[in-house]
Amino acid sequence: MADGALTLELDAYTVGKIAERAKAMGIAPEELAAMVLDARFFDYDDFSWINGDPRSDAVEPSGLHETGRPWKDVRPEFLALIDKTFGKPE
Repeated sequence: MADGALTLELDAYTVGKIAERAKAMGIAPEELAAMVLDARFFDYDDFSWINGDPRSDAVEPSGLHETGRPWKDVRPEFLALIDKTFGKPE
């Protein structure tokens, strides 16, 4: 293994699945295989986290217990925001 290169022998089924998924994603099969292996072997403990370990984020999700508003009340505001952002439809 030189410069991070590694040759793997895969069965036809695995090669076919990688090629099919990579084509759907618009990337090379080798790139997808590298991404999958990177994700599989990633370990948070292998890194020093500048702002602390993201697994121990103590921030509480906000608004999960708030009651929502009826769609009939929200829809006009939503459509006005769309018109303001993208312009009125022709």
